[in-house]
Amino acid sequence: MPVTSLIISDRDNNRKYVQVITQPDVEKGGLLVIMQTMDSQFEFKEGADIGTDPRNSEEEYHTELRAMAAGKEQLVTSHSTNPEWNPEGYVKNLDQWEQ
Repeated sequence: MPVTSLIISDRDNNRKYVQVITQPDVEKGGLLVIMQTMDSQFEFKEGADIGTDPRNSEEEYHTELRAMAAGKEQLVTSHSTNPEWNPEGYVKNLDQWEQ
């Protein structure tokens, strides 16, 4: 199961730490998309939201998500799997965010 980790700040600079996990939906096709809320060290914090995506490719889903997140400086590469899916030249590890 691939994981993409994000730090999303709101207008007041409050941060939300999220991991997005996918797996094939063998019953309906496409992907199950699981979004988990994490703490500031990316340890599991609380429940998850589950949705679906019509794509059959986890690589395509995570590559597109990471490209959009990198454009907004939200992608955390140190806590995401499959580094070959990260946008070329983009590296932002958790320790590069001001705590």
